[in-house]
Amino acid sequence: MVNWQDPEVIENCSSVLVDITFAILGLYGWSYINSCQVESALLRRQLPFRWQMVSYLTCRTFFLVTLILSAVTSITVPPPHMDCYHILKFLAFSGNVVVACTSTNLVIRTWTIWKTNRFVRVFMVLITLGHWFTLILDSKETQISPPSSESCGFMIVNPTYSAATSTYTTIFDFVLLKLTIFGHWRSLSSSLFTIIRTQGIVVYFIVFFASVVPSIFSWLNLNYVMNVFFAWPAICIMTIASSYAVIPTFTMPQSTSHRTPVRGPLAGACTTGEKPSVRIGLSE
Repeated sequence: MVNWQDPEVIENCSSVLVDITFAILGLYGWSYINSCQVESALLRRQLPFRWQMVSYLTCRTFFLVTLILSAVTSITVPPPHMDCYHILKFLAFSGNVVVACTSTNLVIRTWTIWKTNRFVRVFMVLITLGHWFTLILDSKETQISPPSSESCGFMIVNPTYSAATSTYTTIFDFVLLKLTIFGHWRSLSSSLFTIIRTQGIVVYFIVFFASVVPSIFSWLNLNYVMNVFFAWPAICIMTIASSYAVIPTFTMPQSTSHRTPVRGPLAGACTTGEKPSVRIGLSE
């Protein structure tokens, strides 16, 4: 049986985590470059800025910066004069901000479905505020190991807070999944399978299942490396999926019904020249 507290095992886990970090940086960097339609449309003034974009832009930008800084701090010999402590503290904060934004993206999409139900909207606001609060508290409780000549240090999360926030995120995403399915089902005559296939529900499933694995390992508390071992892969998946979920709300008129099906790849933001008709949503 593996002794997860063995220093050699921890060192091996750390080495694998470094490789995973660089792999995720490459994957997400490629994904970011190939999905810059919203940013491009904003810069070209083809798309007016809307409040729904705050969470989307924050999520994508923070995660890219977080991965870059995480890769830099993973270098065997850190660059001279690097403030490792504050960089790692920022990584603990920014990582949780990204997680909060992924769920907020789903909230925004679900909000458009329940925009006529005040009770559901108030409920979503309260659980969203609770989610942000627990994640910020988790960032505050994260400890940083002292740097050495061979390492910039490591983030040591509080197992209790980490497990609680991970569980909150998983339950939160599941509640949003149920609300979205029920919201579409109560107003459409289509079957449940058709609703899931045509209304973008798949991304909710992806975000939910991606949040489950880090939650499990947070509760297991094998060692301080394994507690965050699956964080970057899970956050990467959640960021990409939740971004696809919220994009259709950027060009949705205020009176648009949630009955409009959304499916397919991103299209149209970088090619059209008509401001009022820029389509960034998941098109046919």
